[in-house]
Amino acid sequence: MLEIKIEKDFIMDILNGIVKYSTSDIIRKIFNLSTKIKFRNNIIEIRVLLFKYYIKILKKPEFISGIFEFEHNLPISTINQNKLPKYIKLEKKKLYLYIPENFLSKNLHLKEFTFDNDEIIIKLDNY
Repeated sequence: MLEIKIEKDFIMDILNGIVKYSTSDIIRKIFNLSTKIKFRNNIIEIRVLLFKYYIKILKKPEFISGIFEFEHNLPISTINQNKLPKYIKLEKKKLYLYIPENFLSKNLHLKEFTFDNDEIIIKLDNY
């Protein structure tokens, strides 16, 4: 079994990149200065000033490739969806992350995918 742990600092860097290219300068500055992020109980909590947002795991594929479905309360009206990466689709209450299939991903069974202790934990098995 292969276990991958992704720390919240890495996720914060990814979120900063998304915010950098898909929002206005004011929102980007507020996000960079005041954002706090926590991972626990399969929920990512994001606090920006007085606002509290979350991203929660709803569905995950059997293998590492496929569509991950999340519930969220992000302010999508402030996000330019045309500038999001093509593998991320954002709807009013749902976020979809598409991982394309390749030789490696189609042979790795996704045993566990959780948010906890300020980490994303991914456990994989050969199928």
